[in-house]
Amino acid sequence: MYRGHKVTEESGFSLVEVVAALVIFSIVTLSLTAFFINSMDYAKGNQNKTVMVNLARNALVYLEKQPFDEIKEYFIPVDSTIEGEDEITCELTTGCPPKVSKLVSDATVFNEILNPLVNDVRFKLTIEYQRDLHESDTMLGSSEQEDINMAQLLIPIKVIVEREDGRSGARNRTEVEGYITNERIRE
Repeated sequence: MYRGHKVTEESGFSLVEVVAALVIFSIVTLSLTAFFINSMDYAKGNQNKTVMVNLARNALVYLEKQPFDEIKEYFIPVDSTIEGEDEITCELTTGCPPKVSKLVSDATVFNEILNPLVNDVRFKLTIEYQRDLHESDTMLGSSEQEDINMAQLLIPIKVIVEREDGRSGARNRTEVEGYITNERIRE
């Protein structure tokens, strides 16, 4: 026993306790980091989906501003012996085919609409005529006159937007359905 010296008991964390706390803290931090990374990926996917839906709507609006009769003739020729086209596409490098170029007022602008570059991502749009839906629309009216009018005033189409970089998945492709309406009912 030492006289004159006071013995104090100091308590603290042992090395094992400190290491255990660091391991627990690391596990919690890694799980939170994974959560935030997944959240950022989901938000980016939603942003791409929103961009694709807006591009599809833009294509629908552009087509609706074109002469209805020319679009109808493209999909549904007056001569019943000729089969109409079922889709509209333009390649980025070669542009729009001659038949599509005649369909729209400015083929260069239309090529840019169908192959836009947004946020350094190239998208490709395909516009499909929905022949089956159009044929069923003619059966919806209550009289024969309404059947004829509905089929003559509306063209059902579907715009498919895909990323050109080859990524697949639900967030990299979208479809928007709509109608191109005759000028008589646009107002």
